[in-house]
Amino acid sequence: MAMSGQPVISSQVEGPLVSVVIPMFQAAEWIGATLATVEAQTYPLVETIVVDDGSTDHGSEVVAEFASSCERPVRLIRTTNRGVAVARNTGITESDGEFVALLDADDLWGPRKLELQVARLGASGAPMCTCGYEFFDDRTGRRTGVVRVEDGSSALRGWLSLEGNGLALASAALISRPVLDELRLFDPEFSVSADLEFALRIAEVGHLDSVPEILVRYRIHPRQMHRQISGLAGDVEVLYDRVFAKKRNLAFERRCRANLDAHLGFSHLLRGRVDLALSHLWRSLCRDPRRIFTLPVRAIVRRLGRRLQLGALGRPTR
Repeated sequence: MAMSGQPVISSQVEGPLVSVVIPMFQAAEWIGATLATVEAQTYPLVETIVVDDGSTDHGSEVVAEFASSCERPVRLIRTTNRGVAVARNTGITESDGEFVALLDADDLWGPRKLELQVARLGASGAPMCTCGYEFFDDRTGRRTGVVRVEDGSSALRGWLSLEGNGLALASAALISRPVLDELRLFDPEFSVSADLEFALRIAEVGHLDSVPEILVRYRIHPRQMHRQISGLAGDVEVLYDRVFAKKRNLAFERRCRANLDAHLGFSHLLRGRVDLALSHLWRSLCRDPRRIFTLPVRAIVRRLGRRLQLGALGRPTR
């Protein structure tokens, strides 16, 4: 099912159309606030496509009500539950924009997000542009950290090895249409790693650009996919199998896999699963013994860096 807000984009406004694609599953409590930050964008040429991935809450009703009263087109597409990758792909396929902006149903944008990214891609011709983002607690609204992304391509290696911050691609990326037409879209084989796998393929096309401004607010809550440790191991292992089958780098592969086992080991240990923790930590030691020490140190440094950036930022993003 699809529906749209009654207003249409004025043909008198010049510039490329941006399609905002939002996959939604059980996000009724957040989707209204998310859509409001899209509606508040200073960039004028925007269409929004929300793909309801088989939700059983009232999220679709929230979207429909918003669409009926907003000034920019909002379409709602309802599907059976097939996962976030398929939902994103459905939205991208149904979109018309020269650029596609990804946004998760629980995250928020600063008002100049699209304006700054469209200008950057127009100047650089890069296939994708990301941006800085901040974390905030869903219960309290309190900001807990800030990540500035100076260069998207440089950040990929750290993301792949679990040693650096991710790109928050699911809410920060603006992607040019020709790249999406050329590549396969999000791979449904992946869940936690779908964003990283997609970013790695885009990076093969060209340099990943970024604007350093903090333009995305990333909501922290217990239902997030990346917190599901049970699915992380197999998902990332499959990604590593694919990445390193194409581009052999034995030292870096050992480093990545050792980091993954160390991460899983410490995560299980914090949850009291001692047997599983020891199994993963032993595998990490066998693959690359340094990683069992360097990974937690890097995690602490990243956390401190986010806090320092938060202090330097001063006031909240609005």
